[in-house]
Amino acid sequence: MSKWETFKLQEFLTQHPSMRLVELNAQQVVIEGEYEIDAQMQGFEPILDTYQLQIVFPPDYPRSLPTVKESERRIQRTADFHTYEDGAFCLGSAIKLKSILCEFPTITEFVRRILDPFLYAITYKIKHDVYPFGDLDHGEAGLIDDYQCLFNVKGKAAVLLVLAALGARKREANKLPCPCGCKRRIGKCDFRFGLQHWRQLDRRRWFREHLSKFSRIEKPKRKTRRQKNTSKDSRDSQRANSRARCP
Repeated sequence: MSKWETFKLQEFLTQHPSMRLVELNAQQVVIEGEYEIDAQMQGFEPILDTYQLQIVFPPDYPRSLPTVKESERRIQRTADFHTYEDGAFCLGSAIKLKSILCEFPTITEFVRRILDPFLYAITYKIKHDVYPFGDLDHGEAGLIDDYQCLFNVKGKAAVLLVLAALGARKREANKLPCPCGCKRRIGKCDFRFGLQHWRQLDRRRWFREHLSKFSRIEKPKRKTRRQKNTSKDSRDSQRANSRARCP
């Protein structure tokens, strides 16, 4: 049985007869055609619509993520619609998508758990100018928000610590401060067991490259002796003026 039979490629094509297989080789699998979205989210109206899509699966799928593009420009190619200028969708944060595909790697599950919810939300946004479940911030801020929930940590510094730990060997990672905020090293906290799940998603190098895309947290500059004296003189002057105004 071939890899793509295992991932239920033929089952997907049977379920979506307007989609056709246009390329299948060692480099990629490309599917194109009219994709029908027929879905309903709890508490919201049913959505039935079609889009002209191209779905490209890389050779090391599901470790590497598929690319989905919309060709008719029905969806605005802006950050507000999570669509890039070339028509490719931003389906979610990389680690969240990798986590879903690690557990549910078939193509049928990819469209059910990732693509269909995305298209439902986008179509709802087009119709009503609002997302049914709200919208994450764009860019780095959105990633930080998403990763705080995924990793169960608080703040950008904690998120970056998790990524640093995932990009390091276990022995090195265990020496890092624990992102959970317990003020111990990772090796002394139960948080280290949770890292095992995330480590299986990709190689350490991928996590290091992913971490490099985030802006660094600038440490507050230490005041020089001159700045400290200036600050002290300013406080003394304020006290003197305050006393002079008192009756």
